[in-house]
Amino acid sequence: MATKFPVEEFVLPSVDIEDICKALNENLKAYFQNVDVNVVDCPNLAEPPYNLATNGIGGYCVIADIGGVPYLIPLVQRDKVYDLRTLIPECVGADKFPEGWYISGAGAGPFKSQGSNCELIVNMYLSPDDKVVNRSKVALTSSQNETDLTVKTLSDTETDSSLLVNVLVSSGAGKVLDIKVSHKLDPATNFTTILRDCLNKKFTASTPVGLGGLFTVDRAPTKIHVMRDFSTKPLLTDNDVEEWLKFFRVEPPFMSQSILVSTDPGLDLRVEHSHGWTTHSGPAQAGHYHYDTAPQDVQYHGIYAVASKIVRIDRPKETHNIGRD
Repeated sequence: MATKFPVEEFVLPSVDIEDICKALNENLKAYFQNVDVNVVDCPNLAEPPYNLATNGIGGYCVIADIGGVPYLIPLVQRDKVYDLRTLIPECVGADKFPEGWYISGAGAGPFKSQGSNCELIVNMYLSPDDKVVNRSKVALTSSQNETDLTVKTLSDTETDSSLLVNVLVSSGAGKVLDIKVSHKLDPATNFTTILRDCLNKKFTASTPVGLGGLFTVDRAPTKIHVMRDFSTKPLLTDNDVEEWLKFFRVEPPFMSQSILVSTDPGLDLRVEHSHGWTTHSGPAQAGHYHYDTAPQDVQYHGIYAVASKIVRIDRPKETHNIGRD
């Protein structure tokens, strides 16, 4: 494991995907009027409406938690740059990934090449012979115009991320959780927090469950944020962070790449993180998912794989809980 960053591993307890499916079917009914969760073969994610850099997830899966919010807040640490092209194979290994590594999730983007801090939506395939298919996107909002939002698709050569990254690394297609819910009963919460709550009702803190994949918000707008360029003054409270962020309301459908862990097994994890983009024909919008804004109308469709391991890379030595929403 030849990497300049410290790496820790945590093998997640073996939990059958059918047991997770049963727990979600039972517990989601407290949060949504309509619930349908099944274990299925992963659909072809390379085809519409997904158009991702892989044909599927659900083989052997690892959640990689890289860096952390303390490298961004209170002030940015610009040396924290992570090239996913080299870092992921080095840190998760090749034995379980004979056909390559599909990487999806959320993080901070390549500020050096983009000239600004930015949100990163990771969607990348790395082949065993070092070829890259990169359909990752960045969202930037660098001007003082409150409606300014620029979305770019990164090239195959732009594989840098920075500061904090949370991704699923999958070996290929397999069994996944197909989660369909609608008419949210509690407007004060969001989809990924609900999933974690449902898992925690079934599985104890000694049995953390890690899921990664994607979900689509339909029939309702989504509240997202996009980070402005790096703050020159320290962000010392959650209120400071909220004033620094720029918020948007985007129209459906909104598709997020997503990871979540039911409970942190002592690794200072970002226990849920989802970034996405709009898939409608209008102007491109993308950013960090917060929640839907029409709970009675909303429909969620999630496709999640179960992770076998957490790989914690470059954990901050000094930490805090500011800005983790």
